[in-house]
Amino acid sequence: MKGKVSIIIPVFNEEDILSEYPNNLFPILENIIPEYSRDFEVILIDDGSTDQSWHHMGELLKLKPYIKILRNKKNLGMGAAIRNGIGMCEGDLLITMDADLTFRPEEIEILLTEYEMHPVDCISGSPYLNNNLMTEVQPIRKILSKIVNFIYCLELGQQVTSVSPIFRLYKRGVFSVITITSNNFEVNAEILSKMILSGLHVREVPAHLYTREHGHSKARTWKSIQNHAIIIGKIFRVKYLNGKWN
Repeated sequence: MKGKVSIIIPVFNEEDILSEYPNNLFPILENIIPEYSRDFEVILIDDGSTDQSWHHMGELLKLKPYIKILRNKKNLGMGAAIRNGIGMCEGDLLITMDADLTFRPEEIEILLTEYEMHPVDCISGSPYLNNNLMTEVQPIRKILSKIVNFIYCLELGQQVTSVSPIFRLYKRGVFSVITITSNNFEVNAEILSKMILSGLHVREVPAHLYTREHGHSKARTWKSIQNHAIIIGKIFRVKYLNGKWN
């Protein structure tokens, strides 16, 4: 085996989709990842769910030896959940993805194939590399995302089509170079920005973004815009004023 892949999945009130993992997640991982001569683990972090998510995670733990679970007593946010997942993973490669599987697990193959060809620090799945990759997403969300991405590109001096999606593969060593401080959904933009500012290398690959089939999105558009504005301000401080991130 070449090493281990750690799949990190933050969970918040996802009882419906968790019950389907034995059919729509685990078999796919078991088919794809061994093809790359790698072992894997799945780390589920319950971020203070108020439904039956923790119960379902306990049931999943009994099914597969590669599952690990962790529970935050209260909702701390996606960023905090990802930090906790990184802290308990064993893999030399880390893949982060949404619990609702709006980025399909089948596309993990795209991340791993690209990494085999170009073993850079991060392979980032982007639904903006092709107009057909997010046909189910509302137009207003697309417009706002493109505006935010354009501002990030200007500041960072690097062409990236999407800074926010969670669907990425990282080398484990990335998190020895950068420190995650964001607690919320903007954590993915923070990670990407800090990587680029630190001289780490990111490659984008096309990844489909679908609407969720269960529950509802936890993201709040205007709150996300506010949080992105804070990160954009921090990038300016670090890059142009020689200041610190915090």
